[in-house]
Amino acid sequence: MSTIFSDRGADRRRAILDLAEQHFARFGYHGAALSAIAREAGLRNPSLLHHFPSKSKLYLAVLEDIATDLEARTAAALSGPQRPGARLSAFIAANVAWMRARPHAFRVIQRELLDNSERVAQAQILPLSRFVRALEALIVEAQHAGEVAAGPPAAKLSLVLGALAYAQAVRPTLAQMFATALLCDETTWMAAAVREVEMALGLVRRRR
Repeated sequence: MSTIFSDRGADRRRAILDLAEQHFARFGYHGAALSAIAREAGLRNPSLLHHFPSKSKLYLAVLEDIATDLEARTAAALSGPQRPGARLSAFIAANVAWMRARPHAFRVIQRELLDNSERVAQAQILPLSRFVRALEALIVEAQHAGEVAAGPPAAKLSLVLGALAYAQAVRPTLAQMFATALLCDETTWMAAAVREVEMALGLVRRRR
């Protein structure tokens, strides 16, 4: 196969993944339709199925693509800081930047956690497991260095991911309710949320 056709195939696969991510974010796994994704991509169903033989395989490919991007972003963030607490802070900052840069991917993950608990329990592959395990390892590392308060690493992991995800998701609603300058500016709001999470972990206190 020539490079031209290989590049075209890769571009088409990329376009399908991007559209599928949007559809799964909007409609969830069960609500998204392969026919709608194919139509928006300018393809017939058989052409889409050539790249992804089923909806479940397309969905898994979307999750794997999200995981790969998250891992690359966090690896880049960790290439600089050396102190355990600084590495954990860099990881948290990279996660927040990813949520803002890829809102559809962020919503796919939220739906995955809330809508597909039975599917997750039966899944043999969890694409985001490496990302989650990396965060847990950073928490343990910072605890050993005395930069994060003692306690179950998994509980602290859920604090980080849960608080930041909720802060990102709830901001538009709270902005409508309270209309404060803090809530109306996403950057400032998420920076405040990060600081609260780091305070809860003990990072800020130990940094003084």
